[in-house]
Amino acid sequence: MEPYYPINDTNNNELADKYRKIAAMENNIIFGGRLADYKYYDMAPVVEQALKVEI
Repeated sequence: MEPYYPINDTNNNELADKYRKIAAMENNIIFGGRLADYKYYDMAPVVEQALKVEI
């Protein structure tokens, strides 16, 4: 079974960089938490941060 958090190895970091390049071309989208930073976070503080984001 795959872990539920990012594993920072060469393959996954390269994949994350590709996703960041694609995401940079999008408008009006905010990526947060594990998806944005590609590292493990306790999700409660991430939700709190998201609620504070000003668009």
